[in-house]
Amino acid sequence: MRILLARHGETAWNAEGRYQGQEDIALSPVGETQALAIGGRLREVSINRAEASPLSRDRRTAELALGEERASMLKLDPDLMEIAHGTWEGLLASEIRERDGDRL
Repeated sequence: MRILLARHGETAWNAEGRYQGQEDIALSPVGETQALAIGGRLREVSINRAEASPLSRDRRTAELALGEERASMLKLDPDLMEIAHGTWEGLLASEIRERDGDRL
């Protein structure tokens, strides 16, 4: 058995360095291009099962990487969601250090 893992494509918050956690931030155009590039690498790979988090960035990355003919095999699993960052979600690391530096 071989297991392949791929991280979701870029979002605007990734590009800005913001904590995302479970905020449902969509892929940026760069992220969609990255997902399609993953698909290019997977084109000749036999895939029996595909799972992703239900967050739109993860689901869309998987759909684009799998392509139309294989996207129907995708199963969404909430257990694959990123950890929640609570009140830090959407903040830059510098903002967190300034606000909650004693908790880091």
